[in-house]
Amino acid sequence: MNRKALLWSAFFVAWLFAAPLQADPCAAVGKGADVTSRFVIDGDTLELADGRRVRLLGIDTPEIGRRGEASQPYAQAARKRLQALVSEPGLRMHAGAEPLDRYGRTLAHLFGSDGRNIEAQLLEEGLGFALVVPPNDRMAECHGRAEARARVAERGVWSRSPVRAAAKVDAGGFALVRGRIVQVSEGGGHLWLDLDGPVTLRIDRDQRDAFNQLPDSHAPQRWVGRSVEARGWIVDRKPRGQSPSRYKRFMLPIRHPFMLEID
Repeated sequence: MNRKALLWSAFFVAWLFAAPLQADPCAAVGKGADVTSRFVIDGDTLELADGRRVRLLGIDTPEIGRRGEASQPYAQAARKRLQALVSEPGLRMHAGAEPLDRYGRTLAHLFGSDGRNIEAQLLEEGLGFALVVPPNDRMAECHGRAEARARVAERGVWSRSPVRAAAKVDAGGFALVRGRIVQVSEGGGHLWLDLDGPVTLRIDRDQRDAFNQLPDSHAPQRWVGRSVEARGWIVDRKPRGQSPSRYKRFMLPIRHPFMLEID
């Protein structure tokens, strides 16, 4: 086990105890809906027999290559494993607090007939990354614990560090980024954390209270000089070919404390 894995595991345990714990964070709440899978699209998306397309909550799996592009490592393994998990009878679906995404897909958690959460199983096997997007954050603790076990054991996507240095970010999309905070500012209703590279992290003002367990949360200016690890979907704010901007080119919205670690 490497030193980084140990440090991250210790951080996550601290995060867990900073939040209210339920008896079994991986248990389903309520009965859910009985569903049947028609086919699996990738490691975190499938289509049901009734035609609905479901995007699993709390996980992002590696991308399968399209139009001749190569698949990311473990993308096909994640798809194959999800196919095996949802092919068993007794599949139950629990829609999120926000039940649809902008593409019209159903946002939901899936559980097998044994009551086990399917996203947590994929995460524990190292076939994806935990992700929390409020208000669909009910299973954040479950998914975080599952990922932590895979990360410490260096399974799957964690067999080689997927964390990218902020200075080397050159495209949008899902990523884990590590860098040093060089500036903290407020503007437009957001807290902005500029990293030592072309990346800035954005925390919305109305979400600041959720980050109270972070060190020096009452005085974020003290974060300058600290190392951070952040995750989520990076937005490219300056398409190639346009003139330089005074803003960082890449912006990563941080909507939940699980998405941000400050050393």
